[in-house]
Amino acid sequence: MTIVDTPGTNVILQRQQRLTEEFVPRADLLLFVISADRPLTGSEVAFLRYSQQWKKKVVFVLNKADIYQNNHELEEAMSFIKDNIKRLLNTENVILYPVSARSALEAKLMATSSFGKHNEELSVSGSQYGPSSFHELEKFLYSFLDGSTIAGMDRMRLKLETPVGIADRLISACETLVTQDYRCAKQDLIAINGVVNSVDDFALNMEIESLSWRRQTLSMIESTKSRVVELVEATMQLSNLDTIASYVFKGEKRTMPATSRIQNDIIDPSVSSVQKILAEYENWLCSKNAEQGRLCKESFEKRWSSLIHENSQMSFETYELLKKGDQAGYRVIENFSSSAVSKSFEQEVREMILGTFGQLGVAGFSASLLTSVLQTTLEDLLALGICSVGGYIAISNFPARRQSVIDKVKKKADALAYELEEAMKRDLAEAVENLDTFVRAIGKPYQDQAQHRLNKLDEIQEEISNSEKKLRTLQVEIQNLHVS
Repeated sequence: MTIVDTPGTNVILQRQQRLTEEFVPRADLLLFVISADRPLTGSEVAFLRYSQQWKKKVVFVLNKADIYQNNHELEEAMSFIKDNIKRLLNTENVILYPVSARSALEAKLMATSSFGKHNEELSVSGSQYGPSSFHELEKFLYSFLDGSTIAGMDRMRLKLETPVGIADRLISACETLVTQDYRCAKQDLIAINGVVNSVDDFALNMEIESLSWRRQTLSMIESTKSRVVELVEATMQLSNLDTIASYVFKGEKRTMPATSRIQNDIIDPSVSSVQKILAEYENWLCSKNAEQGRLCKESFEKRWSSLIHENSQMSFETYELLKKGDQAGYRVIENFSSSAVSKSFEQEVREMILGTFGQLGVAGFSASLLTSVLQTTLEDLLALGICSVGGYIAISNFPARRQSVIDKVKKKADALAYELEEAMKRDLAEAVENLDTFVRAIGKPYQDQAQHRLNKLDEIQEEISNSEKKLRTLQVEIQNLHVS
C-alpha cells in the first residue's frame, strides 16, 4: 500500500493545489482529513465536489477529536459533518472516524517504551488508544488491504475501477470534443451551402435591379414610336395630299421628306441611345457578377481556408464564366435596320396614296367619258354628280388608310420592344447561370471537405459509442466481483 500525503486544499501556491487534484484520479481510496477546530472549510467543500467527478470512495477522518470536552460535543460535531457531507455528495453512506493523532502517537510511544512492541502489534490492541478511536481507523485500513475480506474486495473493485474511471473520463471528454467538432462541422457545411445558394438571393436582387434597365430601354422605344406616329399624323393630312402625290404621280424618285426625318432625326438617334443603354447593361451584368463571385470566393477562403489544400486552383475556364455573356439584347438592336424600316414606311405611304388617288382618277375619267356621250346639260350634271360620289368615297377612306399605316408602325415598334425585353431577360438569366456555375465550382472542394469531415466524425462517434459499451460491460463485471 502506498499512502500519499498531498499538500491539502487551502494552500498558497497554485501548483500545490494542482498536485492534490492530480492525485485524485490515480488513488484507490481518499482519506479526507478534517480538522475538528474548523470542519468543512470552503476549499474542502470545493475539493470534494471536484473529487466526485472521479467517483472515488472517500473515508473521512475527523482529526483533533480530543478538543471536544465530552462525547456529546463529539457526536454533535460528527452529526453536523455527516449531514453536510450527505447533502454535498448526495449519499447516505458516510464513513467518518474521529481521531486524535496526538493522543494516538503518545499512546504508541508509551506502549513501545513500556513493552518494546512494534506498531503493527499495537494496532490490534484497542485499549491503548483511548478516546481517539484511532484503532478503528487502523482496523478498517488493514481490512481494506486484505483481499479475503469484504472491505478488501471493495478495495480490489476500487483499484480496478480507477483505470476504468479514468478511461470513462477520457471517453467522455473525447465524446464532448467530437460532439463540439461535429456541431462546428455541421455549421460549416450549412454555411458553405448557404454561400453557394446565395446566388438565388443575388438573382432576385438582380431581377429587381434589371427592371430599371428594361424600363429605360422600353421607354426609349415607346418615345420613338410616339414621335414616328406624330410625324405620320402630321404628314398624312388631306391638306398635304398634293405634296405627297408629287412624289408618287409626278415621277419624283428621291426619298420622301417624312421618310428621311423618320430615319435620320428619330430612329437613328434612338437606336444609338438604345445601343448605349444595352452596352452599359452588359457591363453592369458583368461587374455585378464579378463582384458577387469575388465575395463568394473571399468568403470561402477566409472562413474555411483550412479545409482545402493551399495548392488547389480553379481552372481558367471557371473564372472566365464571370466574363462570359451572350449579349442577346445588343445583337437584337444591332440587327435592327433603320433604313429598312424607313423604306417599309415609305412603301406603306405610297400604297396608301396610290389607293386613294387611284379611286379619284377612275372617278374623273368616268365623268369625262359620260359628258362626251350624253346629249343634254342636265344629263352631264347628273353624270358628274354620280362620278363625284366615287371621289368622295375615296377621300373618306383616307383617314382609315392613314390609321392602318400608324397601326403598322406601332406593331413593328411593339414587336421590337418585346424582342428586346426578352433578349435582356435572357442576358440576365445567362449571367446568373454563369455565376451559379462559378460559385458551385469554387465551393465544391469546400463542400466535399466539410462533408468528409462530418463522415469522419461520424465514424469516431461510432467508435466512442462502442468503447463506451465495452467499458460499461467491464464496469458491471467489476461490480459483480465477490469474495471467494
